[in-house]
Amino acid sequence: MKVLVIVLKITIKDIAKMADVSISTVSRVVNNSKPVNEDVRKRVMEAIKQTKYRPDVLGEAETRGNTHLIGIIIPHNSNTVLDDFSIGIRNIAELYGYDIIVGLTDGTVESELHYFNLFHELRTLGNIFVGSVLEKEHTEMIHKTGTPCVLAGQQSPNSAIPSVHLDNVTASYEAVTYLIQRGHRQIAMIRASGESAVGGDRYQGYRQALEDAQIPPREEWVVESGFSVEDGSTAMRKIMERASRPTAVFCSTDWMAVGAMNYLHDIGLRVPEDISVIGFDNSFMASIVRPNLTSVEYSGTEIGMTAARHLIKLIKGETVTPHHSNVAHYLMVRESTE
Repeated sequence: MKVLVIVLKITIKDIAKMADVSISTVSRVVNNSKPVNEDVRKRVMEAIKQTKYRPDVLGEAETRGNTHLIGIIIPHNSNTVLDDFSIGIRNIAELYGYDIIVGLTDGTVESELHYFNLFHELRTLGNIFVGSVLEKEHTEMIHKTGTPCVLAGQQSPNSAIPSVHLDNVTASYEAVTYLIQRGHRQIAMIRASGESAVGGDRYQGYRQALEDAQIPPREEWVVESGFSVEDGSTAMRKIMERASRPTAVFCSTDWMAVGAMNYLHDIGLRVPEDISVIGFDNSFMASIVRPNLTSVEYSGTEIGMTAARHLIKLIKGETVTPHHSNVAHYLMVRESTE
């Protein structure tokens, strides 16, 4: 005896009925297209959660004859240089007639692969990983699906996956060399954790600049930090608790640098009179904090635009050379250094 199991697909109409709202209201909640009363939004989201409803984005796209989708897989960080990456990607995608779908991750491999698989189901023509450190799991999945991919914000270890960013080692080397030329020899660093471009490469440039100037690196003055202002403040506190204090500190990001300056201000020290501070990324914060922050400048928008151009070439079956592209950088000198 055969048992026929019929699985009924949950539709937007079912969600509307469960939440006691109109179909158009459900659509507004799903697409975040118009403001919706918070209580109504919660009812709709609870219905979606209970039914595990997934909007038929692909079906709708095919109905419209619009399947030119590019996926962006990016950490959930607002008000950072990653925003500029996204703007650059969007500018080029729109120019060539592509639509964009964005997956906001928590920065873990599992979260990134979740969105990669989801985008594969939605049949994106290609994906851009922003700020990801490509692991074996990434490359295996990309190879398995055959989906064209580009890496923005890190250097790709795989020649089949083009990447674009800046020369973090050289940029950091030049920032620390500037401090040395200003007479500093006791230079600390607040560095990002890990061996990514922000952590490993920028630390490598810092060490190389000290060594070339015959300044022995002092490991007690190098503190790993998270990316927030609070993390930078905590890291600066750890450095200042050492037996001796530096005269300058180089930070992996502007946000860390702002945290460092906040802590120095709280304990009664002046920037730059007592300690000079340099950041990295030249984010909008650099020009509005007091004192204005000296920072490494480069164009995140250009990185995003270049990554999008590379991806469109791959989608069209063209070859991308070179394997990794760097954008220009320079040191924007402001009030936080002397």
